[in-house]
Amino acid sequence: MRQDRQVIELARSVLASRTAARPSDTGYLIYVAVLVVALVAVPAAVTIVRGLAEPEVVNALFSPDSYRVVGMITAILAAGALLLGRTRGAVVPTPFLTEFLAGSGLPRSDTLRRSFLTSATVLGCCVLTTAGLVIGALCLGGEARPVSAALFVLGCLGLSGVLAVLWLMGQSLSRRITVGLAVGIGASSLATNIGGVLHFAPWGWTALLWRSLSPGTPTLWWPVIALAVSSLALLAVPALLNNLRSDEIMAQSRRWQSVGSLVQTGDVAGASGILRDPPVRGRRLRMPLTGPLIWVIVQRDFTAARRFPVRIVLGSSAIVGAGWLTAPTSTVPDGVGWITALTGALLAYLGVGVWCDGLRNASENAGPGSMYGRTALTMIGSHAVLPASAAVVFGAAGSIGSGAPVVSMAWWTLLSVFIVLVRVLDSAKGPMPIGLLLPIPTPLGDVSILNTLAWQADAVLIVLIVAGGLTRYAGTAGLAAALWIALAALLVAALALRRVRALGG
Repeated sequence: MRQDRQVIELARSVLASRTAARPSDTGYLIYVAVLVVALVAVPAAVTIVRGLAEPEVVNALFSPDSYRVVGMITAILAAGALLLGRTRGAVVPTPFLTEFLAGSGLPRSDTLRRSFLTSATVLGCCVLTTAGLVIGALCLGGEARPVSAALFVLGCLGLSGVLAVLWLMGQSLSRRITVGLAVGIGASSLATNIGGVLHFAPWGWTALLWRSLSPGTPTLWWPVIALAVSSLALLAVPALLNNLRSDEIMAQSRRWQSVGSLVQTGDVAGASGILRDPPVRGRRLRMPLTGPLIWVIVQRDFTAARRFPVRIVLGSSAIVGAGWLTAPTSTVPDGVGWITALTGALLAYLGVGVWCDGLRNASENAGPGSMYGRTALTMIGSHAVLPASAAVVFGAAGSIGSGAPVVSMAWWTLLSVFIVLVRVLDSAKGPMPIGLLLPIPTPLGDVSILNTLAWQADAVLIVLIVAGGLTRYAGTAGLAAALWIALAALLVAALALRRVRALGG
């Protein structure tokens, strides 16, 4: 054992000497980190805390059933950590380190321990930051008791250890066991929310800690102790690390290295394509190619979507949730209304994206010499029918489920058309102009990354500003909001038509 550790320390010292950063590089990184924290992180945190500290938001957070929502969110995070391990595990070193250390005869509990600790630390910081922002808002609102707030933060620290272990389990165990555990977590979360069983799972203990924040409820100590004990699952980390396979680690390492390279060059679409697994179901489904062109394209896109059942279910569920969140009501408090409107608009844009594979393919293959003998406008317009239909149907189901009035159906239809048009505009964008990658020197350093971010996120910004902003006032403005979103849809359609004609030319 001692000899193995000496070999690892020697190997790491050699790697550190080969990749040692110059003092100027280290100083520049510290300079950038300080500026980001001072100019971005701190103002953003203050804004979030002040927004959450509004009386309407505080009352919503302290509603009688809010602890059930916290328990459900925690269970979703646990199941998500398990499933995330299949795509991006807690241990993803560089390909060179994977070949050099994980591929050697040394135990992986020693060679990969540092990589896991880094991932677990980042996860713990994210959980604690989120909990700190919410608790800070509740304390600023004068409702949360200091002792209960401190216990909740400590409980979140123990929860982060559980989530880190689940993340590693998703990477180490087989797909069947991982899916089974995720289903079990979902069943236990339903028991937590429906049956009131809060004493037998970490998400139930977190819900109890949240409920103890409310005024007039007793302060509970044992859920913190239970979460601390459950974090002892970290003792299973060495066995889980030794259970990892070198080929699976290498596959994830190469995939994420490619994703990082594409993101740095601004090709987010290509990066998302790498993350998509090849279809394993429905490969023998027959695509009908008879009938009118638009009907053929709709059937082909629907058949292609059926080959990714999990992806389609998640995307469609997101659209249903968006319809439920964006149902215009004038009774929602101002602070909560902005959160639901913006979240619903973003969910709608992301959920519609899973139905837009044919739309993106038509835009990528558009040109003067189309292999289908049709213009780019005809092909892209035909491929936009399926995502528009899916958006209207699934979003309307969520809108009806929220108990909103029938007039919300008309608003959701306008919103769906606008979001699909934004998707068309984004798909016809083409490659990023090379001029946006040119350096822009400033006293704060090179800020050319802002051009790249603006180019990649323009569609998301349009949806949040227009769709989210108008949705917030759709319940009170009524016809005026409908006219504004119709006008915005016409403007987006004109811009999309210009891009599509440029592709076809």
